[in-house]
Amino acid sequence: MNKLLIIPMFFLTMCGTAPVTPPAGAFELEVEQSHWDNVYRAIEYIKQAKREKTMTQPDDAINKALAEFNNGGNDTTKSEELLQLPSNGDKPSS
Repeated sequence: MNKLLIIPMFFLTMCGTAPVTPPAGAFELEVEQSHWDNVYRAIEYIKQAKREKTMTQPDDAINKALAEFNNGGNDTTKSEELLQLPSNGDKPSS
């Protein structure tokens, strides 16, 4: 009898909402309306720094492209010959 009462309670608790926990290291910050421009600038500054950290240096990109060009790195691929079966030109198509 107890088993029959536990099963519906188990399913009811599974349907409840799970508590939402913030990620580790997250924090809340209240920003006044007049400071939003500074917040956006700070975010863009962080994004720019990340891009600069991971981007390829222009000198390296140019040198790599020239090396590939001079050494044949950009050659066209070899063309493949396609086999065609002979068609019967005498017979009309059905």
